[in-house]
Amino acid sequence: MANQNILSKDLIVAMEIYKYSDNKTGREEPIFFSKLVVNLEGKVSRSTISKSIDRLFDLGIIDGSWEKVDSRWTRVFKISGEASSLIGALYESQIEPGRETPK
Repeated sequence: MANQNILSKDLIVAMEIYKYSDNKTGREEPIFFSKLVVNLEGKVSRSTISKSIDRLFDLGIIDGSWEKVDSRWTRVFKISGEASSLIGALYESQIEPGRETPK
């Protein structure tokens, strides 16, 4: 199991997006910028999350679509099909036995 402290901030953001768009666990729910900021508070700054999202889009690792969430239009992120196996394997390697999420 790799230590999450050595992962780049981009990969930490990608793993958080994967956690919410993982079809295997049935935990598919919308993940958007402000939710990422709240979930990663203390780990990744707001500006770094914004820059990471831009890089992840440029690299084709995430896709975004505009959806209505709580009666507001929001850009929702998902891991692209090509990158889902990579990010999924990374995410799974971070989970300790008996835990649902990476440490």
